[in-house]
Amino acid sequence: MTLTKLVSSSSLALIALTTSLVACVIEDAPPRRLANDPAPATPVGSGTVGGTPAPDPSGVSTSPILAVLDTDQVMNADPGQGVGVFSEYFGGGKWHVWWTCDTAKSQQACDVVLSATAASGTISNLDSTAIDNGSAVISNGSRIDARTTTTTQVHGIRFNTNPGAVITLEAAVGGLREGPGPNRSFFFFVQDGKINGGFTGRLSNPLQLQGKTP
Repeated sequence: MTLTKLVSSSSLALIALTTSLVACVIEDAPPRRLANDPAPATPVGSGTVGGTPAPDPSGVSTSPILAVLDTDQVMNADPGQGVGVFSEYFGGGKWHVWWTCDTAKSQQACDVVLSATAASGTISNLDSTAIDNGSAVISNGSRIDARTTTTTQVHGIRFNTNPGAVITLEAAVGGLREGPGPNRSFFFFVQDGKINGGFTGRLSNPLQLQGKTP
């Protein structure tokens, strides 16, 4: 079953592609706010979606969802205004994964633990200069492990994989992998010209990602 088949056309709610960043509150201690309106910075094309099994009755996918990202599409989000982990893919196997916290609203820091694993080939050219309070290392040639304490900064990593390779992204923010209720993932990407492809269900964590154009 594909990701788009998990949402009927009548219930598909498109996330607004605006420059504002809207916060949603999820239940934990302290409350965290998710960034659910990151703004694409340039026009987008259309993409496709890879296969994924249907979710279990709790609404959480039992296996990683595969999403196909629009190539060369970037997003904008206001640091400090919401929790988000954003993934961008560029032609030739270039990736940019970055994240923000909700410190300006919650007065709390985000302890972010993140990994990215290539399903085939190796990961190279890791650039972690955008991490000023943490670390990122490559292990076993195909996996990156990153850890930061993020407040009002934009932290992130850039790296290369084989063109067209699938990566598996897994993250926890403050020990949380997601919030309760539908559409509470802190993962964001652009697919089919829309944030998260317009998908209104709950994304998996880990999440599989692939660029539309290698």
